[in-house]
Amino acid sequence: MAPHAHLAIYKVCGSQGCSLADVLSGIDAGVKDGADVLSLSLGGSSVSLAEDPLAIGAFGAAEKGVFVSCAGGNNGPSQSSVSNEAPWILTVAASTTDRSFRASIELGDGHSVNGESLDQSEALSETSLPLYFSQDSPDCGSISGDASGKVVVCKAGQSPADLATLVKDGGGVALIYITDASQGSTKLVRRVEFPAAFVSDKDGASIISYATSTSNPTASISFDGAVLGASAPSVAFFSSRGPSLACPSIIKPDVSGPGVNILGTGESNYNIISGTSMATPHLSGVAALIKSVHPKWSPAAIKSAIITTSDDKVASGKPIRDEQEEPASFFAMGAGHVNPSKAVDPGLIYDLNTDDYIAYICGKFGDSGASVIVRDRSVNCDNVKNITEANLNYPSIFVALESGSSVTVKRTVTNVGAASSSYKVQVNVPKSVSVTVTPHTLTFSKVKEKKSFTVTVKLNGSSSSVEGNLKWISDKHVVRSPIVVSSS
Repeated sequence: MAPHAHLAIYKVCGSQGCSLADVLSGIDAGVKDGADVLSLSLGGSSVSLAEDPLAIGAFGAAEKGVFVSCAGGNNGPSQSSVSNEAPWILTVAASTTDRSFRASIELGDGHSVNGESLDQSEALSETSLPLYFSQDSPDCGSISGDASGKVVVCKAGQSPADLATLVKDGGGVALIYITDASQGSTKLVRRVEFPAAFVSDKDGASIISYATSTSNPTASISFDGAVLGASAPSVAFFSSRGPSLACPSIIKPDVSGPGVNILGTGESNYNIISGTSMATPHLSGVAALIKSVHPKWSPAAIKSAIITTSDDKVASGKPIRDEQEEPASFFAMGAGHVNPSKAVDPGLIYDLNTDDYIAYICGKFGDSGASVIVRDRSVNCDNVKNITEANLNYPSIFVALESGSSVTVKRTVTNVGAASSSYKVQVNVPKSVSVTVTPHTLTFSKVKEKKSFTVTVKLNGSSSSVEGNLKWISDKHVVRSPIVVSSS
């Protein structure tokens, strides 16, 4: 993402795992050494910010002007599984890319299925071969001699590598591996050292239907290498979801980035890896690019630029979807999928400084929590005007309401576009919610000028959770903030 950036690598994990003391020490070392961006592809379950070494270390980094990007976790699609949720951290979700390691399967009836494979074999030469599927052992726990010379279909149950070995030992010539239904459309490919194609459960069902309804089923596999133009992005099944347990009035994750079947490297070789740990460095690189263009921007300003310029729709204009091919919620994808070129020029930013965070910390934890999180200065919360989580100047809005009730929150934006510019508000929400923004227009006469506005949200119906967008629109920019309204 940032080819000319310099890298400093801090080892905080070993064979026994990741020591919390080492993680905190690594963050502090990066800050001391002058890093501009810290990228942390690690984490655990959600815990209170006052008990979270990553949140504590990241606060110290943000205080020094260092941007911190963290993996949101791989415990999806369970609700409230997201971690690394502190508001001074960019919490990253994982989504797919438009690159496919294509393995095209054509069935004897003419139906075709697009799978993926890292074992692209020319030996099959697109030859039509007998297709084998055992209804008695759909996960190929046992493979009879009938599989010899055939393309073998196996449902998820054992690891793909183990299944490839079983198929090979049983005389099969290729494996079609059907992923688990819980993974939906997400296909995590891996090397199995045997001709293989990974297909979704949905596509696998059509293959099984053909194989079990035809007396002599056949199939051919053509390995097409890396193919661009696949439908993307979509949120990966494993990407951890909100709502946040640690910060329930802040939409987390913040944003999604490429995290499925990404080229990475271990200690000795290259590999294709999936996870929010793969998505996080992409966002760290985007932050580095923004920092290079705007060196005086705060970490919060950079985060705001990334969030408000992200895409919640694919190129065709349809909503980004999750692994079940349903429109992805903000608790799955964050505000949307990162758009690096737009993020460099957001028009407006929602900024926050250390004093704002301290006011938030005091309101949430009091003196005891402040003394733990704010390590480098003495804080007396009695002298601090508290800021609630909902009123933190965050580039997204989350409110919990009872039916018929309303709440008003305040936001402040800073002009980082043209000196003379005007923005009009546009709100898109379901009818069960009414949103009033005051004022309707923000007019700026200089760069760095600030303007505040209020957002009053009323829940008219009884929906458990509704989503929408608040946009400030000028001639050149669309500054989008997601809105989530939850029934309390």
